[in-house]
Amino acid sequence: MEAFWKSRLDKKDPVARIGYALWVSDTKKLKNEITKGDPKFWNFKGFSYWELMARSTVVNLAVGLNKGGFRGSIKETREKIKEVGNEVARLHILFVKRDYRNKTGSIPGKLSLRQMADYHKLAFKRFNIPEHFYGGTWLESVADEKEFKIYGHLYCHDCDTNTGYQAQ
Repeated sequence: MEAFWKSRLDKKDPVARIGYALWVSDTKKLKNEITKGDPKFWNFKGFSYWELMARSTVVNLAVGLNKGGFRGSIKETREKIKEVGNEVARLHILFVKRDYRNKTGSIPGKLSLRQMADYHKLAFKRFNIPEHFYGGTWLESVADEKEFKIYGHLYCHDCDTNTGYQAQ
């Protein structure tokens, strides 16, 4: 997972900021990527911010798995989170390929907040995680598009547009 998200980070994939932060084996590597990287790409946020985003994602996934009925030890929960992560990565690849093929948005291969939410929700469904546990759509009673406008910039200030996107 680390190598996959590092390769996406090298391509300036916005999703990779959190993906790499989640799966990096040593936080010094994350700190180095942020320090040497373009501050604009990192939304002028430092290491502590992106590490917090990753840690909150892990907690959110653990709680989501529990809400979905998964009961396991800490070790089993970690393994299940890795399974979810593998499915998210698989779907990310699929959605990026579709983005190129369908010429969605303004930049080929760069996903929108909607595309990101859709593939996360598909992955979560496979593990019985309630879809609103995706960090970009926490507020169950608020339409996703409103949530994207309210706090989408916190994790993806440079995502592509939805132009031409149709949910699969």
